[in-house]
Amino acid sequence: MVNATRTYQKIIIKMCLTVSLVALSAGMLSGCSATSKNGRLQGNNTATELFETQQILPDHSYYYNGFQAIPYAIVAFDNQYTLRSSAWRQIKPDPDYLKQLVTRMQVVYSGIPQGAWIMGPNAERLGIWYSTERQTAVRLREDNSILLAVPVRPNMR
Repeated sequence: MVNATRTYQKIIIKMCLTVSLVALSAGMLSGCSATSKNGRLQGNNTATELFETQQILPDHSYYYNGFQAIPYAIVAFDNQYTLRSSAWRQIKPDPDYLKQLVTRMQVVYSGIPQGAWIMGPNAERLGIWYSTERQTAVRLREDNSILLAVPVRPNMR
């Protein structure tokens, strides 16, 4: 009975954390000033291939969200833009490390990770995305800072 109660408590805590993260992301994006413009993801096989062949884009900063060893998503933004979020952690763009992250995502998650271009409101490329999630909220502000919603935690195999 004690183990069942602890398991139940852990499930409730995880659910509360997930709901809190989603609410925080929604609040972060809805609280932007009128100087922001919405972007989107544009699924693309070339973007997928860039991650899966560990091609590091020059003049881009790389970030992950989720667990450091098995991220929920990996993104890279052109250095003319600044990612504004404490939910994303910057990583050094290294082909060997990128290969480890991509391989783990492919093996551990039940969905198939795919790449996408992160597009701005005027169809300009802001960066690149790799995740099992196919959509997210993107907002570009006039100061070239970007707000990017975190992906939903993927299901495990």
